[in-house]
Amino acid sequence: MSTIHGIRTAHGSACDGETRSYRFRYYAPSDSSYERCIGLTWCSSCREYSGAMVHVPSDEYLPDVLADLPRPERERLARSEVKLLDYLDRLARRGAWPPR
Repeated sequence: MSTIHGIRTAHGSACDGETRSYRFRYYAPSDSSYERCIGLTWCSSCREYSGAMVHVPSDEYLPDVLADLPRPERERLARSEVKLLDYLDRLARRGAWPPR
């Protein structure tokens, strides 16, 4: 069960903001763990997020939202889930993500 939007005793009620999710590959295609991917789910309103290792078949295409960025920027975002989620939120506000 996801902890996103769970009822918190300190807050008294759950957030009703939209949740988003993103999956990306962590291993190279030649690696035996290629199907083990990172899955992130978050709410931009309450700033809660959850991450887990998820299975994605090797033949399933996962869009790489960082592909067009310069290498230093890609590496900076890849090092921090929070920065990655902030970047994805900015893309979503502009209507550039998720891909339609």
